[in-house]
Amino acid sequence: MAANKEPIFVGAISGKITELSDTTEADVFAGDATESTRLDVLAVSTDDTADKDLIVLFFDGTASRKATTVKIPLSSGNTNALAPVNLLASAQMAPHVQVDAAGNKFLNLPPGWSIKAQEAAAPTSGKKMWVFARGGK
Repeated sequence: MAANKEPIFVGAISGKITELSDTTEADVFAGDATESTRLDVLAVSTDDTADKDLIVLFFDGTASRKATTVKIPLSSGNTNALAPVNLLASAQMAPHVQVDAAGNKFLNLPPGWSIKAQEAAAPTSGKKMWVFARGGK
């Protein structure tokens, strides 16, 4: 699928890279406090030498709730043999993902919501995972 070359954001667009190096829950993307936020990129890379599971959580302003767990293959996005994992295209995220009229997949966060993530198990010593998120209102 081709990348969205004509974003429909009317407000600010923001992006963030979050580094995960243990099983601690981390903020990946904070939605707007008063308006819905459209997340159009959610991609994961790792330099780990073993497949790892990533837990994706929705934070509703009060508590985190598990959305899904996605397997991240070893070295995803860290070698030319394996691309980063596009979470918006993953079967595990499919129940939460919407598709616009142009075929672009996105995640719509209600006002005040955010995305968090954590590794399901400790990474290989010294290895990390990176989550890139981009969206706007």
